[in-house]
Amino acid sequence: MKSKKEHLPVRWQYDAGSDTLVWQLMFTETGDLVGQKRCIAARKALFFSIDTATGKVLCDDYLLTEHCSAKLAGEGWFTGFETTFGAFACCYACQSQSPEHQGIWVIDFRGKKVVWSRPDIGFVAHFDNKMVVATTSVFGGFPERQFLLVDPLDGKNIPLPDLDSVTINEIRENAVQEHERQHVILPDVVTQEMVAEHRVLQRTGISETGCRECIVQDPVTIVAHHEPVELPGSWRSRIEVWHDDTLVYSDCMEKSVESRPCLNNFLVRSGALYYIRDKRELICVALS
Repeated sequence: MKSKKEHLPVRWQYDAGSDTLVWQLMFTETGDLVGQKRCIAARKALFFSIDTATGKVLCDDYLLTEHCSAKLAGEGWFTGFETTFGAFACCYACQSQSPEHQGIWVIDFRGKKVVWSRPDIGFVAHFDNKMVVATTSVFGGFPERQFLLVDPLDGKNIPLPDLDSVTINEIRENAVQEHERQHVILPDVVTQEMVAEHRVLQRTGISETGCRECIVQDPVTIVAHHEPVELPGSWRSRIEVWHDDTLVYSDCMEKSVESRPCLNNFLVRSGALYYIRDKRELICVALS
């Protein structure tokens, strides 16, 4: 292992607040980061948005409310992101006493406003610059699902022949995954079969006890190390960025967690590393 030099700059960082988890992250097509943080004691799920170039917080502590009402959607807790398109994010709430998603809210977080919302539909997939959505009705005591196309800009139905189950299955099978749509690179858990990642670990001189995650973009490799600590059942996690065999950035993600380590807590997008520290801080590091 060669000398260690930490010189990659932290571009910005965002603190979600005490007793808060940074829970979900997505990126709009215009480049903004949108996220959800979950406040455990208050049992609230709040949304935020950040300009990725500057770190400016565009919107924070945004609560999703029912359509045309001040009542909290999903009891203020059972909400999240479905997808993004253009400059907007698409949110959902769960049905009462069910994990199934119901309703679509299209949010302009820069403008802090709802562009449109519909309580009667649920998001299914993107298709040819349109949204495939589903509605549910009950016939003879049994639920039935119908599929529609809507315009993502205004939420209005697009008059086309009914979409049958065969067509819907084909659309779902061919749909681009969200991380690919948003140009996000996610880590892989290192297994014995992953030769390149094992070479990186050998190069760092760190033992291979515990769990490892990697993103390899030669000559840059990002490694998350999750290792058990002295206290039984506890783990610590740290993230490292290597340029060839030189360590250029390192930080502690978790000092001591009394559970299994949190995986998938970092990603790469547009030449920047994003990772979550101590569950509540989002850090952006320029990789070049």
